[in-house]
Amino acid sequence: MTTSNNVSGGHASGTIVQAHTVCGGITVHTTLPPPPVPRQLPRGRILADRVEDTDRLLALLDQYDPPPVLITGTGGIGKTALALNVLHTIDLPGGHLYADLGAHTPTGPTHPADVTARWLRALGIDTVPPDPHEARALLLTLTAQRPVGVLLDDAASAEQVLPLLPANRSKVIVTARGPLLGLLADGAHPHHLGPLPDDDALALLAAIAGRPAGPRLDDLVERCRGVPVVLVLAGARLAAGHDTLPAPPLPGTTALEATVDNALDQTYRDLDPQAARLYRVLGLLPLPGTQIDPAMAAAAAALDPVTTGRLLDALTEARLITAPDGDPLSVDAKFHFTTADGRRHAARLAHTTDDDTTSTEVRRRALDWLTAETATAARLLDPYRRHLAPQTDYLPSHRAALTTPGQALAWLAARGPGLRTALETARDHQLDATAAHLVHAAWPWLLRERNYQLWLWAHDIAIDAARRLAATAPRPGCGRQLLRELLGARANALRAVGRHPDAIADCREAIASAIEDHDDIGHAQHLHGLGAAHHDAGEPDLALPPLRQSLRLRREFGRRRDAGVTQLQLAIVVADLGDRESALAGLRTAHADLSAEQDGLNSARALAWTGRLLTQAGRHDGARTALTDALTAFRHQGARLWQARVLHWLGLLAEDERRVPEAIALQRQALALYAGSPADRARVEAVLERLDPADPVIGQECR
Repeated sequence: MTTSNNVSGGHASGTIVQAHTVCGGITVHTTLPPPPVPRQLPRGRILADRVEDTDRLLALLDQYDPPPVLITGTGGIGKTALALNVLHTIDLPGGHLYADLGAHTPTGPTHPADVTARWLRALGIDTVPPDPHEARALLLTLTAQRPVGVLLDDAASAEQVLPLLPANRSKVIVTARGPLLGLLADGAHPHHLGPLPDDDALALLAAIAGRPAGPRLDDLVERCRGVPVVLVLAGARLAAGHDTLPAPPLPGTTALEATVDNALDQTYRDLDPQAARLYRVLGLLPLPGTQIDPAMAAAAAALDPVTTGRLLDALTEARLITAPDGDPLSVDAKFHFTTADGRRHAARLAHTTDDDTTSTEVRRRALDWLTAETATAARLLDPYRRHLAPQTDYLPSHRAALTTPGQALAWLAARGPGLRTALETARDHQLDATAAHLVHAAWPWLLRERNYQLWLWAHDIAIDAARRLAATAPRPGCGRQLLRELLGARANALRAVGRHPDAIADCREAIASAIEDHDDIGHAQHLHGLGAAHHDAGEPDLALPPLRQSLRLRREFGRRRDAGVTQLQLAIVVADLGDRESALAGLRTAHADLSAEQDGLNSARALAWTGRLLTQAGRHDGARTALTDALTAFRHQGARLWQARVLHWLGLLAEDERRVPEAIALQRQALALYAGSPADRARVEAVLERLDPADPVIGQECR
């Protein structure tokens, strides 16, 4: 094997296989890339002298199979800083995973299923199992193979934490303000973190303030009560030239939490009016945990990006927020509140300083920006879909420069995890149009993430909102198309989780609505969905009529790409009913239409199914060509699930040709790519159990 060779007077480059006589096909196997090693920990923070605490935690985590460590203490006492600095010193083969569980944010605790889905994708799983128990089992499987370091920050309860614990031998730290009794009962090791000793507190304050120790700092240390975040805020004030602090309450009469609030209040009062206003706006942003999206902040405050950046820098210098890790200009750059109470504190100031109309406008501006940008990204990622223009009152003047699908996907990947928080905000403030249009626009992201729990939850909220919009619309049919689109999207998720009767019901409702509104394109679209739902339910005979009607309508309307998609689905149904030749003819038509419309993914699907049916017909040469071409296309598309399916089918083809070692190798490649799909994995594992590697190798030589 070489990289360059002369073959019959021509020139070939790349991977070359040269043989005297070749019988059958040649399949060149490539090594699958290693799974990614996530590095999700935020950068380490300023850590006061916690040497004894650090040494104790490192000794505990140095065990072969250490218990989770639960660090407790008041807000701002330094739990996260200690946990980060400990975990940053521990190198594990599986990398580091991080989650802000949001116990003390206004939007409420993070849902464990969302964290599991993000972690599985970080570990290389494209398709997250829809069942939470299967997703949990997959997380355990992956972390058993490669232990990880985990920080679960600002936990609300043991019930939130327990489903997120990795397999044995991983190193886990949980931070919380109070004891999580259920976690302790499960074997976690408690570690309470108290205030800093005076000497350590003085050293920290002097370092931040840039001043030598003296009576002035001694007095301030006493008033800061040894709470690191308060010391950092006080030091930043001194460094900025604010030499006086309001008189403290009498010693012993104020809880440590109140001391933190007092320090935040003092720092806020030092801000100039513009920075103070932006700080209040940050408290109202519909974002999870301590995150601050600078682009959303600019839109919510009705500021240009340059001014917003300057004001965020001022808040960073005041130590109210922290700067992004990595490149601050990257699409996923996020600022963070310094303390978990930061958003709550800023929101409280907004509610006491600004009137309700102002707060409502800020919230609407943030959500309108998110909806408009999500809709732009959706059009780039799925140009064939019917996209409805979102209803926005405050269209932002400064937009992200999204011009390619890659940029759109990166943008959605950075903002998608906040969908739950944004949607909860829209629901809680009765913003029905926002809720419905945001979920409609988020379809491409939900489709790629395949977090079916979130998908169904979001669409349940959006469909309820769309029903209210349709019922109160000034004109018949107004809002009903949006409802139909949401019903069709929910039906896809219902099919994926096996709720076939519910999927069929959603499709039927959408069809009836489309007929009533004379929406012929929508009628054809939802007829296709109904046929697919019946097919998934194991009812191919019931799938035929709606698919044939959909195909006829789409051809009448000249929608060649849509007709190709329906022709593809119809061919699969016809094959299931036993008419292989008609199915192959349909696949040829579908492939021609989809190729002409430059729909690379679906044209590759038509090729893949052609290869599968030709294999079943014993026409192996044509099958191999079709499957190999489809695999190349899916690799170009990055469609890992379809790559796995084609590798599985190529393995079955090799088995039919009695090339057992090759069949085993192909099935193992498929199995690796099917990590997040238990049903598909079971099919591949059954084939591998059937194949015996010790059998004589047959068919490798010419006869």
